[in-house]
Amino acid sequence: MSDTAVAEGFLVSEPAPARERVVVSPCNGRFRPLPPEIFTSEGEWVEPGSILAEIYQGETIEVVRSSFSGWVMGMIAFPGHSVQRGEALFWIRTS
Repeated sequence: MSDTAVAEGFLVSEPAPARERVVVSPCNGRFRPLPPEIFTSEGEWVEPGSILAEIYQGETIEVVRSSFSGWVMGMIAFPGHSVQRGEALFWIRTS
């Protein structure tokens, strides 16, 4: 099947599989990425389970893990800012 199809005289693109994934916060709290000597927030290859950041809830710390393998394309959240559970923190391009 081609990348495009004609429907009623209009050129229509067929959906392509999404290669972009978002890592979300596992809880509410204050977002802190890992230091650059441990993890760089752009261009690094990660595997499922790789730790990307931490969320601080008072004295409790929850780690943020990737659910995907791929290249980290960027950090969406700002270091030190409050985040909510389910809020996007990083975006990853899968292969």
